[in-house]
Amino acid sequence: MRKLVVAVSLALAVGCVSKSQYLALESQYAASQETVTAQQQRIAKLDEDLRKGSVLAETAAQKLAELRREFQPLVDRGVLEVTVDEGPIAIGTAAEVLFPSGSADLSAEGRATVTEVSRLLAKRSDREFQVEGHTDSEPIASAAFPSNWHLGSARAINVVQVMIAAGMAADHISAATFAETRPVGPNDSAAGKAKNRRIEVVLLPDLSTLPTYQALMEQGRPPRQGKKGHRPPAKRH
Repeated sequence: MRKLVVAVSLALAVGCVSKSQYLALESQYAASQETVTAQQQRIAKLDEDLRKGSVLAETAAQKLAELRREFQPLVDRGVLEVTVDEGPIAIGTAAEVLFPSGSADLSAEGRATVTEVSRLLAKRSDREFQVEGHTDSEPIASAAFPSNWHLGSARAINVVQVMIAAGMAADHISAATFAETRPVGPNDSAAGKAKNRRIEVVLLPDLSTLPTYQALMEQGRPPRQGKKGHRPPAKRH
């Protein structure tokens, strides 16, 4: 850019530049200035996004630590575990803790566990939750449950109903089923299958806090799922 300015100045000094050439050089200089300004703005935006991302990561870590402290008594009893699955925080409970084998009706112990979890989560009235039903790969084909999809959904819905009865806001909770499609253990062993038969309560991310959210809104493409956010597809191994 400095070279361009010098070139224009020298050319004018020796009187060898026509008016049209001068205007062309002036236009090039203005264009280069615009490019530099645009690049500076882009760098500033990237720096701001990076800062926001760091803040979000720190906040998520704090929330995870807080949840683990609150749920530690249940974790110590082996009733549930608190994990992070590619972003969202998930509170997982083995299906055997909640339901009799092949059933979607909560046992007395299961109902008590869900109620205890609900009372802790109900304090987070600003968050939305999704209850997910997962199964192992063993097919089920009964009159009540024609497939694992039906079993997973029935279990998730029944858990949601108990959570609402325990004080969770109905408009901040939803139910989903993934059947056997998201295993967390191998389905070729009894232990692996037991891990896969589970209920997870997922804290949905608040997309409005993401650096790209405002850009999506300005483009007229708001997130489609939920008021706060959605859970990205899991990649389990």
